[in-house]
Amino acid sequence: MIAEGIEPVVPTEMYDNTFIRLQESIDKATKKHAVIAQNIANINNPNYEALEFDEALDKAVKRSNRKVVLEEEMAALSQNSIRHSAYIKLLASKINIIHTVITQGRK
Repeated sequence: MIAEGIEPVVPTEMYDNTFIRLQESIDKATKKHAVIAQNIANINNPNYEALEFDEALDKAVKRSNRKVVLEEEMAALSQNSIRHSAYIKLLASKINIIHTVITQGRK
């Protein structure tokens, strides 16, 4: 909490919903990765019921087709990894912009 009459060092306008959205996206990609990895790890288990990550529910749910297909799981893993990397790069870029603004203000 900031004392009355004292302005914050970094204006709150600098922080937009981008940080929140990127964090949520990174969290979902991480959860989805765990579900895919679990499917791959259990590919040889005949009693295993494959899962998929439901983004709307934000949790793993049982898939209607029970068979785990390695090629499908690897494709999903690859696509999810690309998304995760993109979110991380966007977040780093956003932080870099803020860092540049702050350090340029010191000169």
